[in-house]
Amino acid sequence: MQKIRFAGALFPLLFILLSTSTLYAAPFSERWQDSEPYGVLFNQYDPNFYTGFAPREQKKENITIFLGRGNQVRVRMVLTDDSINHYLEDQVARHALYKEVIDKKVITLTTNKSWELYDARVEDEKLPDLVARKAELNPDEWHRLNLDAIDRLNPGRLHHIQRDFNKMTADFSSSLKTAEPPKALTDKLVLINDFFPHRIYLTDLTEEQYATFTELISLAKADDNAAFAAKSEAFFKDVTADIYVIHDGKLDFYEFTTVFPAGTYDATTTYKGHAIPRFSTTGVWTLIPREHGIGDTGMVDYISKAGYYGLMPMLPYQYAGGASYNAFHNPGISNWMAGHPLIPKQWKKSTENSRSGKPYLRSSITSRGPVSHGCTRMSPGHLTEFREMLPSTSDDMKGIRVFLNLSQCYDIFDVDGDGTEEAMGVQYYIAFQGKSRVANLIWAQNNRKDFYDWLYGDEIVYGEPGEVTVKEATSCNFIKRKAHEGRVYENIKMYEAPYEPEFLQFYTIDGTSAISHEGYDINRELRRVGYGYTVDRKLLKLD
Repeated sequence: MQKIRFAGALFPLLFILLSTSTLYAAPFSERWQDSEPYGVLFNQYDPNFYTGFAPREQKKENITIFLGRGNQVRVRMVLTDDSINHYLEDQVARHALYKEVIDKKVITLTTNKSWELYDARVEDEKLPDLVARKAELNPDEWHRLNLDAIDRLNPGRLHHIQRDFNKMTADFSSSLKTAEPPKALTDKLVLINDFFPHRIYLTDLTEEQYATFTELISLAKADDNAAFAAKSEAFFKDVTADIYVIHDGKLDFYEFTTVFPAGTYDATTTYKGHAIPRFSTTGVWTLIPREHGIGDTGMVDYISKAGYYGLMPMLPYQYAGGASYNAFHNPGISNWMAGHPLIPKQWKKSTENSRSGKPYLRSSITSRGPVSHGCTRMSPGHLTEFREMLPSTSDDMKGIRVFLNLSQCYDIFDVDGDGTEEAMGVQYYIAFQGKSRVANLIWAQNNRKDFYDWLYGDEIVYGEPGEVTVKEATSCNFIKRKAHEGRVYENIKMYEAPYEPEFLQFYTIDGTSAISHEGYDINRELRRVGYGYTVDRKLLKLD
């Protein structure tokens, strides 16, 4: 720890004069002490494909994305029956396509051995054999086989949500009956969204919805329960785009939820006397095609020719002028291992999964803190998985909603549907600033306690994962396009999602530049396998 020399003597002033939160109020130069590696170790920026097992949801209305206090992105998918019932077939088809382009030498694997690990897992899980059983199973058995596979291959991320819809309707009626007559749009939306908290995200009302809502208030106050029940079910389906299954008075559906650490705008703001990461873009946005740039344009899954973007899709949600967009993209920073003053020395010796058997040359890790020019940055493997979860085509990704909280607002959610609301978090403890596309300063030491002192200060009561309590967690209401401070939750537990492993395999395209039109197309096409989509074999040089 650096000490200050004054009047010829050394004084440990950092300990005497400064609190922990003040200590980390500005980034500093010091090697990370925790040697546990994160991110992706690599040698050079090559194209890459996903080698994990997350499901794909083709229906854009069933996907919502959230950024909240603590710097994490939550991706939530309400899985359709189609998504579930095609899961095993999709996994086998994707594996078969990778194997074919490798065997036919369309691509050459480089850097790491993630393909071999993935290939072995497909074999160990006997996924082709499971697909072959489809003909002998009835629809319910096939459905269950797919659900079991999703759960087994993605532990902790599949949630079976069940609710008594009749009770939800009765509670909604009671809330409308007892509430003060709502005048402002905010008041109306809060009441409606509380019909199914954190799973209705209505941000505005059409004239028809407003008329129905007004009628529902009248029916509730008149205790006309039968009419209210019939009208409220139709209203519920309308405001949720009918993405939830209601059967025999019960809500019954499956969600897939993942939480990824994220880097945000390279600045802090002060909240309750504590410096916290600042979110430069807030409110409600949607994924949009990139119409300007230095790669192929006109699509959501844009790939930049700039190597530091990792030759993986950038998913834009805000046009920022000129050729600039704010988007979800990779860290945009890599660190040469040799001589790097921040990287733990143990990382530099790692040969795990190395194709050459030699230590890697570079590391790519996301900063869970201030680092970007305005985008939302994610670790390479997490971005690769994020893309895998979304619809196959650019058109079907266009319009997926992105909710960006105010800097101080927590993302509050009931992950497993058990009725317990929690503030979202993630078990990842690295934050740095970048200069010239390299990490040059750190915001905190990469151990849990120091990192949480910097990230949350005295907003939390510290504890082990699952035991952290947020004293006052302010949430956001999203009204039309804007985020506003909403309900304050007192002494709410923090849900700390495990750090998800990063699954990706590097490769080169034989005879084709990765930053050519043809190279971009091959890169994108390998990421699009999924039910309802026909892979372009000619584009992949397979036919």
